[in-house]
Amino acid sequence: MLSGIWTTICRKKLDTDYTMLSQRLKHHLALAKDQARRLPILGRVNSIIKAYQLKAGLRQLHSHYGRMATAQAITYDENTAWQEARQRLAARWRQRDTLPQMPLRIFWVGANRDQDKSGFLQALRQQAHVTEFYNHTGTYGQWYKDEYGRVQVYDPTIIELNDQQLLNQLTSALEDGGIDLLMGQMWANYISQEALAKVQALGIPVINISMDDRLPDNWSHREGVRLGAVGLAKHTDLMLTTSSETCAWYAVEGCPAIFWPLASDPSVFKPDTEAPRDIDVLFIGNKYGIRAEIIDGLAQHGIQVECYGAGWPNGPATAEQSAVLFKRARIILGVGTVGYCDDVFTLKLRDFDAPMSGALYLTHRSQDLLKLYQEAVEIECYMTPDEAATKIHYYLAHPKALESVAAAGHAKALTRDTWINRLHHTFMNLNLTQENTP
Repeated sequence: MLSGIWTTICRKKLDTDYTMLSQRLKHHLALAKDQARRLPILGRVNSIIKAYQLKAGLRQLHSHYGRMATAQAITYDENTAWQEARQRLAARWRQRDTLPQMPLRIFWVGANRDQDKSGFLQALRQQAHVTEFYNHTGTYGQWYKDEYGRVQVYDPTIIELNDQQLLNQLTSALEDGGIDLLMGQMWANYISQEALAKVQALGIPVINISMDDRLPDNWSHREGVRLGAVGLAKHTDLMLTTSSETCAWYAVEGCPAIFWPLASDPSVFKPDTEAPRDIDVLFIGNKYGIRAEIIDGLAQHGIQVECYGAGWPNGPATAEQSAVLFKRARIILGVGTVGYCDDVFTLKLRDFDAPMSGALYLTHRSQDLLKLYQEAVEIECYMTPDEAATKIHYYLAHPKALESVAAAGHAKALTRDTWINRLHHTFMNLNLTQENTP
């Protein structure tokens, strides 16, 4: 008997030692990879490989969902998606005794404090009573890091921690005054579909916002679990995606989806007529992908860009600091690319914050953005650093032309692309405002 106990103890210790060794090896390998990427040649090779993999993954996704849509005779239609979402929300509320209260009581599950509190949450609070999710450390939003502070793509332990906090806090919110709707920017990497199923079982509809649907990794699997926002589609009543073509993909997955551009807050990002615009060209965003190449390319044309974000000498800027910097910029540079690609684009928050600030916005020629803003009239666009440099030199030398485009972009943002407008339009289409209370 003692021998058996001793064997069990030894096995547990070996398992513990192996786990610790494995974690340390992963940590050191990650450090080694990071150092290797800093070497110019290896960094360039890594960028080329990553870009090729991303574009190959996107081609596969387009092909897969095209075949699936044909096989299932699915044709995406936005009006149909809104109608299905309304029906789903009504069905959830029929599971309980009370109809939703006006203004709505929303439980919000965020991902990034600076992103969400740069105007979105302020506007959401004007539309609803909002309860925010805090992770097990007491900080804002979902938890997604390991013990070394590294972001994890998938870790069941992290998911379990987030699930537990979500269900506990939601239960408390229900007891304190009720919740009508769960809304968030969530991925199956960090929240389980089982947790959302429990939320729906309480008669609470789920709306999810997906901002990264052109990353193939967000449509992949890990250990048999579907990742990304699509991994939660089975228990999501409406998906709001910033990638227009993926609305049809979600339809194939059985989830209604709407193309949902981002927006800005005119009380946060606004021109300051009394302060000088003393920054010629400003970029705010972390240093990764092709961003350094663009900044270096502009420097070769004699253009110095003030850069803020992780990896740049100035370091990151908070939402509040970004708003102040935007007021000082004459031209705000956008980089609309996905990952390491130079020809795959996605919408960014700065696509709306920049015009709202009254600066001239110069960014990649993204088709989704050009559905919203007119090039050379309301914003300016480029495809290469050379083209960007040519336009920067022109507008800095022609201030009246710069002011004309900046003013037109600001007017368009102010009349249409505010968070208040975006949220109000969404809730109106779901019959969730006081004007059309269900």
